[in-house]
Amino acid sequence: MRKDNNHEVNTCPSCKTKFEGKFCHNCGEKVFHEKDYTIKKFIEQTVDIFTHFDGKFVRSIKYIFTKPGFLTQQNMQGIRVKYAKPMQIFLLANVLFFFITHIIGVTDYTPNIGDEKFGAISSYYIFKWLSPLDNWIVKQIGVLKDIKLEHFGINVNEFANRFWLNSYIYSKSFIILLIPFSGTAIYLFFKNRFKYFSNALVFTAHFVSFQLIVFSVLSIFRYRYEINVFQPFTWLLYHEEVRPVTEFFFGSKFELVHMLYWIPYLFIAFKRIFQDESRLLIFIKTYFVARILFFITFIFYKKLLIVLTLLLMH
Repeated sequence: MRKDNNHEVNTCPSCKTKFEGKFCHNCGEKVFHEKDYTIKKFIEQTVDIFTHFDGKFVRSIKYIFTKPGFLTQQNMQGIRVKYAKPMQIFLLANVLFFFITHIIGVTDYTPNIGDEKFGAISSYYIFKWLSPLDNWIVKQIGVLKDIKLEHFGINVNEFANRFWLNSYIYSKSFIILLIPFSGTAIYLFFKNRFKYFSNALVFTAHFVSFQLIVFSVLSIFRYRYEINVFQPFTWLLYHEEVRPVTEFFFGSKFELVHMLYWIPYLFIAFKRIFQDESRLLIFIKTYFVARILFFITFIFYKKLLIVLTLLLMH
């Protein structure tokens, strides 16, 4: 910073704005003094970065699990400086997700070749009439697969292995697409409640972060130690006597497992943000939102990822 001694005005070296005080009102640049260049100051700033970083992240992660919807509520009220940014939390969750799934070597978010045949919008009762569309999508993916198979000139098994390796990498990169897709669904569902689309994106970033962290932890038990923590629930709710009812409301066991921790989180979060709505209405909306998000995550996104992997694989 240069200082004009006649008028006691600082000149910002970054944007050339003249200002009074310790910080530039235009870009936020801080007035520097000679002592700011000492080793002691450098060490203090380094320590402060890490303690400030840790403090924000620890506080934010804690609230995601102990107070669903709280961070979104604070963000909507303009209280943001005390917490990590939504996408910072998501990136941290994605790093944890990548690290754990890399160790385990498997994840439900990574499709294998042929998975395009499983999961379809027509599998939902009210959308059975869209079966021709699902068949067309599967057929087009098959055509693309045949083109790539011919291009590489390898056998089917080698192609499947190459596809999975590429899909495994791309699934970590493209998982960010869940935020705009799921955020759009949430915004449309609560269009009269979220003032801005960005509010829904913030909420979705927090939810997807929660989703990835919980999935990562559960995967350690499920794949590393072969402990299925949800087995008592699936055993109880998929008895022959209650199975038709359970399948009607929750679909497959795979979907139910996710609903068991998605629905409570979403219900508490929506209730905290939309405090004037009745619990019953919030619960009904939560149920439908959860199932829509499941479709986006494990049917739409996985099919999209299969297409992207086929197009980009090498």
